[in-house]
Amino acid sequence: MTASTTKVAVLAQLLHVTGGNLNATQQDLAQRMIRYSDNTATTNILDWYLGGVRGCQPLFQALGMNATSVDQHWARTETTAGDQLRLIHEIFMTDHSFYLNQRSQNYIKWLMGSVSAGQNWGISAGSRRFYVKNGWNTMYNSSLWNVASIGYIPDGGYTIAVYTDSNPGMQAGIRLIEDLARATQN
Repeated sequence: MTASTTKVAVLAQLLHVTGGNLNATQQDLAQRMIRYSDNTATTNILDWYLGGVRGCQPLFQALGMNATSVDQHWARTETTAGDQLRLIHEIFMTDHSFYLNQRSQNYIKWLMGSVSAGQNWGISAGSRRFYVKNGWNTMYNSSLWNVASIGYIPDGGYTIAVYTDSNPGMQAGIRLIEDLARATQN
């Protein structure tokens, strides 16, 4: 499950449909959604501007994210790390993207590079510079946790997406992701 990492896709789709020209309300919602992982802001963007929970389907189709599907709630979107890397690659590694203009790419980079201190964990472990979006939620009817982290590490010049499930707690998932992030750097 994507949990809050799907917020990057929500922002990318909003920027696509607006041509990168967000009004003041959209900018406020986008900043709250990415920097602070505000769930209400995400729901509002989907409902007010993208036609509801399935509003990112055009993005998934355009980028060939064929293993990504939306459930009844945006946080329960199912994906693969490979699909998410397609999106992150489109934002960080693609000049002249067919889906996001340069202004849109830069806006996403700016927000993912300025997350709040409470959102600064995961793939950023051990890096001086990073662009990150994390997510977490409990699994269906369980005390087990899904924990995820996606982003870009400019010092190494690589994109990374880590999805874990069946963690005995959120902190266990964070430790696993951060261990993998450090191992990737090495």
